[in-house]
Amino acid sequence: MRNPILILLLSLAFAGGCANTSPTHAQKSPVWPSPPERARIAFVQAISTPADIDAGRGVFSRLAGFILGAKIEEIIRPYGVAVDSKGRLLVADSAFKKVHVFDIKNSEYSAIEDASDADLALPVAIAVDADDNIYVTDSILNKVFAFNKKKKFLFKIDGFKKPTGVAVNKKTGLLYVADTGANAIKVFDLSGKPVKTIGGPGTGKAEFNLPVDIFVSAGGDIYVTDTMNYRIQIFDKNGGFMRMFGRHGDGTGDLGRPKGVAVDIFGNIYVVDAIFDTVQIFDRDGKFLLNFGGIGNSAGNFWMPTGIYIDETNRIYVADSYNKRVQVFEYIGGK
Repeated sequence: MRNPILILLLSLAFAGGCANTSPTHAQKSPVWPSPPERARIAFVQAISTPADIDAGRGVFSRLAGFILGAKIEEIIRPYGVAVDSKGRLLVADSAFKKVHVFDIKNSEYSAIEDASDADLALPVAIAVDADDNIYVTDSILNKVFAFNKKKKFLFKIDGFKKPTGVAVNKKTGLLYVADTGANAIKVFDLSGKPVKTIGGPGTGKAEFNLPVDIFVSAGGDIYVTDTMNYRIQIFDKNGGFMRMFGRHGDGTGDLGRPKGVAVDIFGNIYVVDAIFDTVQIFDRDGKFLLNFGGIGNSAGNFWMPTGIYIDETNRIYVADSYNKRVQVFEYIGGK
């Protein structure tokens, strides 16, 4: 005898899987600057849930959702973002207390929620090394947690006052952590052994007032968001001060509340500003070039953006914090 409930569930699952989700009319993706100027930045997509990468949309996954209830895996408050060598998007979610792992190429989703015997309390930033090991800062537990590419816990690093930004030099095997509470950048090897400390509190060169984010370029230069000094400081691969730029203000090229920083393959410097709800782009010397974004929740707009990551193909990933998503852009402007 046929089970009518099972038949109904299967029909719903197949119907959902076969539904046409194509837009009814063509929509152009936003670009910056606007025509007739030559486009430099193009919007690609926004990611909020596993469904946005087609994860969990198979027939049996949908059937399990109908029977057991859908498990909520949406992004709540993204901060740090990174991409590993397999193209997996890693998102530190400070409100959900986990790291989302979006495998875009394979349409799969997973997450990191704990480190051995400790649950994540406030994951802020994330970085990956050449072997795709994952490093996560936790600003409540005041630790950095390391995991392998399969999300298995490896070790932890203690001794921070409030760790936030984190980055890896994949060539030298050094881990850089912005210790906001100590106003310093702390450097470790990839086993967690301390190597050196860069900076200290102050307003001079190589001094910081609440550094919150850090990025290492392909050439090994270190870029630090010195938030309350309203500037970006740049160091060489050995930690030597090179230059800095930025000023407080509300005009073009000024910084209101700088957060994430990243560099593309041409050396352009991207700075996320949570007050202006925009990403500003500067050249190597700190000259303003362009900005994209603006307040709102439509494609390409932001509400309190935070972290940023640029991969080797010039894909730009921005944590759009209060819009509960990561937006993906692409630099298309050439050198």
